[in-house]
Amino acid sequence: MEPSPASFEGDGAYPTRLVLRDGQRLLTIPVDEIAWVEAAGNYVQIHTDRKTHLVRHTVKAMEPKLDPQRFVRVRPSAIINVDAVRTVDARPGGDYTVVLTNGTTIRSSRGYRERVEDLLAQSPGTAQRALANRRRRRVRAAERKEIATASALTASPPAAPSLAHALLGATG
Repeated sequence: MEPSPASFEGDGAYPTRLVLRDGQRLLTIPVDEIAWVEAAGNYVQIHTDRKTHLVRHTVKAMEPKLDPQRFVRVRPSAIINVDAVRTVDARPGGDYTVVLTNGTTIRSSRGYRERVEDLLAQSPGTAQRALANRRRRRVRAAERKEIATASALTASPPAAPSLAHALLGATG
């Protein structure tokens, strides 16, 4: 029996090694060695410390094969290993720059902001406090916007001149 193009080995819910078809050969990649996964058209590049593997697969198909406690999708084209993260830097506009231990920088997208923030929430110390502050600022900004919208809707429009006033003004 041949393994499927993306089968896995492991005794738990998630694999300890991925077995992926690369042309005519099968690659076995230990999950612990994966730093990040990047889309390359209909292929994915699986980056490890030693090598980058190019496999005919998609990021979307790879995501369910990787443990969500250890791997986070930070943009449509990238999944990172949480253990390989050195820093997460906030950027204007709500996205982040993730710096891996090997120096690679990956920019997250706003659509995946919650996932990156959940990653930060698991971090001890300064990152956790910075995340809490950023979320509080975002909530306060949303509340201010809501109050401004509500007050604009309830404010009475300026009174239009009456017909009599318009006629008197035109004749007078």
